[in-house]
Amino acid sequence: MQSETPIFAMILKRLLRLALGDKGYDLPFGSDADRNFLLLLVALMSFLAVLACAGTLSLRAMTERWSTGLENKITIEIRTQSPEGEILSPDSIKLETEKVAGVLDKNPAIQNFRVMDEHEIKRLVAPWIGEDFSFEDIPMPGLIAVELKTASPEALDSLTAIVTGASPAARVDTHREWLQDILRFVKTLQGVALMVALIVAVTTITAISSGVRARMAIYRNQVEILHLIGATDSYIARQFQWHAIIIALLGSLIGTLAGVAVTGLIIVLSGQGSVTLIPEISMSAVNLAAFLSLPLLACVISGTTARFTVLRTLSQMP
Repeated sequence: MQSETPIFAMILKRLLRLALGDKGYDLPFGSDADRNFLLLLVALMSFLAVLACAGTLSLRAMTERWSTGLENKITIEIRTQSPEGEILSPDSIKLETEKVAGVLDKNPAIQNFRVMDEHEIKRLVAPWIGEDFSFEDIPMPGLIAVELKTASPEALDSLTAIVTGASPAARVDTHREWLQDILRFVKTLQGVALMVALIVAVTTITAISSGVRARMAIYRNQVEILHLIGATDSYIARQFQWHAIIIALLGSLIGTLAGVAVTGLIIVLSGQGSVTLIPEISMSAVNLAAFLSLPLLACVISGTTARFTVLRTLSQMP
């Protein structure tokens, strides 16, 4: 019944009809029994699309943060074992670290560097071996955090040769290998998110197309009467198209709002720990436009699908 229709739905319907130049339907769409199912389906598809979009933005933010944080930065490790297999004493490791630091201090390619102390090194390895583990009998390597003016392959090769010449126990870690593995994994996840978005789009198109064909079968007699009184195929197609757009708009708004709420809740919950595993999605103009464009995209897909389906079905009718 009309009284059961929410007030905001009635307002949106009237605004859409006015904007599209329609004074009402010539077909009794208000009595459709499957419109609520189609509305729910569009809402669920929009919800999944928002989650996929949020996941893509989160992965992009994660990639940018890791790439920017390690740009032009390397780590020099003074290993606890010499190339000959001899375990170095803490004093020997400290001496080798000072040798490398002296070489870095005179290198013009170095922007800045910092020799990590014993407490910093212990904090770095504590997550893997535990806070209560005794470090007394374990030799700690020397670590030097270095920022280069440029991280070109030539500069890295030259610096590696200089550092290993000063200390055979030194090893230059550019972070490239593990960072490339992580970035490759992130790209795979982005591909999965894109696949989810494509599945959502295909499912929406299939559902709208099936729903329109079912309605045309129900209203076949009414459609034939409209034809007899002079209605063109385009006029009839607009009837179905506007109805599909209204359903898509209402469903996509519900799904988008629910998806944004769930995404915000996940971000809040993930930020309550000491370590933020999921980077915060900043509401920039681009990100906000991406979320707000989903209802518009749903309307375009639904309206285009409905119009194409009706025109194709009418062309096959005698």
